[in-house]
Amino acid sequence: MLQPFRVFCRKCRSAVWHADHKLKAVREKLADRKRAGFAENWLIELDRNPPEVLVGANFVTLGGTRMHMHSICKYTSLKPRLFPEESIMQRFPAGEFSSRFAARIQDLKCSGLKVSHSHVFPIFIDWSREIRRKRGVRWVHTHHNWYYPEFGRNGLEPWQEKFNEGFLAAAAEADVCLCVSRGQQKFLKDRFGLRTHHLANGVDVAACKAGSTANWYDATSINPDFILFVGRNDPVKHPEFFVELAAALPNERFLISGEGISSEVIENEWKLSVPGNLHVLGTLSHAEVQDAIAACKVLVLCSRREGLPTLVLEGMIAGKPVVVPDEQGCMEAIGDGQFGYIYQSGSLEDCARQVLAAAKDRDRPRRAREHALSTYAWPEIMRRLDSIYRGNSPESVLVAQ
Repeated sequence: MLQPFRVFCRKCRSAVWHADHKLKAVREKLADRKRAGFAENWLIELDRNPPEVLVGANFVTLGGTRMHMHSICKYTSLKPRLFPEESIMQRFPAGEFSSRFAARIQDLKCSGLKVSHSHVFPIFIDWSREIRRKRGVRWVHTHHNWYYPEFGRNGLEPWQEKFNEGFLAAAAEADVCLCVSRGQQKFLKDRFGLRTHHLANGVDVAACKAGSTANWYDATSINPDFILFVGRNDPVKHPEFFVELAAALPNERFLISGEGISSEVIENEWKLSVPGNLHVLGTLSHAEVQDAIAACKVLVLCSRREGLPTLVLEGMIAGKPVVVPDEQGCMEAIGDGQFGYIYQSGSLEDCARQVLAAAKDRDRPRRAREHALSTYAWPEIMRRLDSIYRGNSPESVLVAQ
């Protein structure tokens, strides 16, 4: 009797498992249909009620390019929309949305749209080209940074090569191609003979001013006056160098934060020990980054390449000493050393020396803040960009820069 009962119980458990598995599959299918329906309805609504300016592609979740696009939509005097909007990106990873709805995206008509403003992603660059050809929509493209070999761990990835091809096409074909840094403008001219226009990256002063040391301590219990790095686990950001810097200055306190950064990554992937004077945090929101900047003593970048780094501008607005490598975009942001400290890339000794000097300086950060407020605040950047949106030539709009 016992054995048949055991067999019966085993079959019941199996039946329950299969039923649960099928129910889960049905639920996932229904949820996927709901997501797809939401995206389709959003695309239909975008076609029916287009903005004056469509800004995209809004696929990045962190970093300067994201802040650039969101700030355009915040400060423009025209009627803007992000493509895709945040409600879509909360439901779809960027790769899934762009591949799954590629054909539908290319069918968008957006009658009444005045300007398509593309950034980085080829799918939106391609759409901007087509909407310009079909409907005469003004195509503005912003070039943030080229994918140099330093952006890959073993040279460029195929997708990075593809993106570079898209950048070249946009710079050559758009009605207006803007570069956020003079270094990138010169690179496109010298390397490819492409004529572009310089309109600097901007900084959201209001967001920077909201940064609070008290908020930082309340949220983290980490005492202020640390040396700060914010980035991501990416070879071009070179976060490993900051860990080595912390080890080289054991009497100072350091904090490293960013997407994909953890003690496990430092030890297992980077093959470094975590120094006792280093706090390791993961991803911070933009508001939390502003709190961290407010609480820090010195802000350090370790990047191998930058366009015009938003983080540097945010540090300057906060009145914090900024230390950067002798990389073109970083040096441009701090006026070739007028408003910050420059170290020789790869030199721990020089970086440590500049960090210690910066920590004692009160005058240069004050001048840096004044410079950033007058040069990089978004309302002034947006005034010029809105004039370009309205059809004025970039030569007339940007001649005063």
